[in-house]
Amino acid sequence: MRWIKIIRDKNNIIGRCIYDMMEYENNFAKILFRNAIMFLDAGVGFINKGFTTYRNMVQAIVNLQMAMELALKSSVVSYCGIRTVLNNKQSELSDLEIEELFNKNLLKIREYDDIKNYTKGKNHLYDFERKQYNYMEKFQKYRNCILHSSYIFTDEETKQMEKDIIYTLIHILGILISDETLIEERKYMQEYLNKHEYALLLKNPVYNTELNVFLNNEYGKLYMCPYCSTKTMTSDYKCARCFSVFADRHFFEYVRCGYCGEDMVICDAANIDNRDDHMVRGLCLNCKVDTIVYKCPKCGKFVNTELFGEDDCHGGFCQLFD
Repeated sequence: MRWIKIIRDKNNIIGRCIYDMMEYENNFAKILFRNAIMFLDAGVGFINKGFTTYRNMVQAIVNLQMAMELALKSSVVSYCGIRTVLNNKQSELSDLEIEELFNKNLLKIREYDDIKNYTKGKNHLYDFERKQYNYMEKFQKYRNCILHSSYIFTDEETKQMEKDIIYTLIHILGILISDETLIEERKYMQEYLNKHEYALLLKNPVYNTELNVFLNNEYGKLYMCPYCSTKTMTSDYKCARCFSVFADRHFFEYVRCGYCGEDMVICDAANIDNRDDHMVRGLCLNCKVDTIVYKCPKCGKFVNTELFGEDDCHGGFCQLFD
């Protein structure tokens, strides 16, 4: 199995990490990922309960940190191989020997700090800035103190905790868990959440605000989703909030808007041929201006009727065949 990690700086691809995985490595990465989702779901459940109690806050912190550690290990194994997370002695073993250790639950994994620092080096697996790594270290400190001794939260930390947890959820786990694949196969971190808990999370104004910040930073430009009517659809025609996809040109077509100039006027491409006038309504997902879209029955070209020119296809005339 081959994994390809696309390394981005905003919208620019600056490198790729390609690795051919052995089957046992694939299974190991999948188990880590599955467990990461389990802790992620639990953490979001405690976020949804609110931080009016100390228990909910601590459970959210610990579960999200566990999810973060497992997701990081799964991601690194997937992109660069299992040896990158094993201790020095085991990393020098043959594939057959490592697979045997895996099957016997005897793998010895490097410290979380070592793996985290590995992603900062020449491999630069993620487009994380110092701020993201600071949050990873902060939640690691919280988790370690809570589990191994104790941690006394300051009033300021408690007051800020919901924003810090939401930031970590979106800006760190959102990268570690979301796929960097083609639009038809891509899954956002949010899609792995329990549907009930995700529906509750969408009611959280802190989450929605931070999601928009994240999407603007990642994609630069967002558009209105035709399904949920929020400005959370990327230029790949997938909504990061409701996960609807509007990329299939059998069902949807896009023409240029006469008001804002963007090629984001969406129309119903599947049913336009059933109309005698070959026209349907179109809506610009950038500026929300509506219009009428015409499809030439001869050449199949879609045209915004507001932008008709003498040389454009229109009723009774085809640019190519008349």
